[in-house]
Amino acid sequence: MAPAVTEKEQPAAAAVPSGPERVFNVAPEEDLLYSLSADGKRKFMHPVVHRGRFWRIRRTVAYLLFFLFFALPHIPVGGRPAVLIDLATRNTHVFGATFNPTDSLILVALGFGIIVTAFFVASAFGRMWCGYACPQTVYLEFLFRPIEALLEGGPLNQRKLNAAPLSGRKVAIKLAKWSIWTVAALLMATTFVSYFTGWGPLLQGLGTDPLSWKGALFTIALVTGAILFDFGWFRDQMCTIACPYGRLQNVIADQDTILVAYDEKRGEPRMKVKDRVLGVLAGDCIACRACVNACPTGTDIKRGLQPECIGTAQCIDACDEVMRGIGKPIGLIKYTSEREQKGGVRRIWRPRSIAYLTLMTVAWAALAVLILTRGDALVEIVRGGREPYRLLPTGEVANQQRVRITNQLSEIQRFTIEVLSPPGASLVVSQSPVVVEPDRLVTVNAVTTVPQSVFVDGQVPVRYLVRSDRGFQKEVQFLLLGPFGTAGGTP
Repeated sequence: MAPAVTEKEQPAAAAVPSGPERVFNVAPEEDLLYSLSADGKRKFMHPVVHRGRFWRIRRTVAYLLFFLFFALPHIPVGGRPAVLIDLATRNTHVFGATFNPTDSLILVALGFGIIVTAFFVASAFGRMWCGYACPQTVYLEFLFRPIEALLEGGPLNQRKLNAAPLSGRKVAIKLAKWSIWTVAALLMATTFVSYFTGWGPLLQGLGTDPLSWKGALFTIALVTGAILFDFGWFRDQMCTIACPYGRLQNVIADQDTILVAYDEKRGEPRMKVKDRVLGVLAGDCIACRACVNACPTGTDIKRGLQPECIGTAQCIDACDEVMRGIGKPIGLIKYTSEREQKGGVRRIWRPRSIAYLTLMTVAWAALAVLILTRGDALVEIVRGGREPYRLLPTGEVANQQRVRITNQLSEIQRFTIEVLSPPGASLVVSQSPVVVEPDRLVTVNAVTTVPQSVFVDGQVPVRYLVRSDRGFQKEVQFLLLGPFGTAGGTP
């Protein structure tokens, strides 16, 4: 919630013009969300776009993210898309590497790395993630709102069109806008589904037998509807009401976190250009409200840091444009920190950032080591059959087992299994060699037979050697069960 306005702000708030020339009808004297009127009704934001230096950086980042999202399922790497989450086989393919459900340590390292990185970025750079890279901001500000502006005009024209009575022109414009939005949403939703199916199988399946792809069709329809609801109607309320990141930011941030802030010492007291006369003390702020009109969430940055601020820096671009117009230095609103606002020097390296950076380095280094040292195959031996062991007429003890072999290469491997110890042990495998297709799991049955005399307290460790024709080699140890007794004797 935005803090209550101070007495110092009341004259400027009272001087705000009313009427159709205002982009936002914000009541700063009320302690409420900017997207709500004083009576609790929803106010739709129509921000004025200022194409300044930070907007150009955000646009470049947005176009790059657009390209990556739509291109990755099309870029072939190792015979598969660059990124493919194959739900059928439960394998994930990332730039030629295949990860299986058994790669739990890699998943843990990845998850920990993402969490710690998020904390580090939030602590060091504040809401810059929200303003520059969050999909909510990227797609809304650089895809859906530009389409709206192309068809309806600028913010004032949009407000007038929304307030106008129903007419053929209004229906045609709104229908065209929502039609284009629907096409964009369908493309986004289909691309999203292709991350799990691949574009080729998805298009072929929908084109030849769509009824067998009911799950994909349902997901596309659901995601399309969610995108239209979010970017067409919910919009800024996703950031100010639904998203917890802004609230989390209040906990993670400290006095050295980068934030967008208004220079109160330089800007106060605020006074409009027409009210400035010789001898009257006035700050550089001319109370034009360009910063408020430019903000996608309607935040008045002059009231201090608020959860509604998502760090788009549109207020900076707007204010810099105004300052240049009146011959004043830019930077009345700028990226700074709380410590710098108080006259100090921002500390880049501090205990919190060092701790986050250390944990982040450990997490990502562990992930890299796990991936680089990952074997060409996974071998797991588990017990099989309904009985723990069987005592044979020959006096030997037999244990049934299941051997699971996962081929982690992109080529076929043929595996052989032999028993190394204890002495006198023998092994029979249901299939030899064990042929495993790329990125596939094969389970074979095995029976290990050992002399009864080697058991100690009903147990004996056995060692196996698993090798493949592609150079893979691994020793696996397993504990056999048998009758209780002592080595060299009988029960």
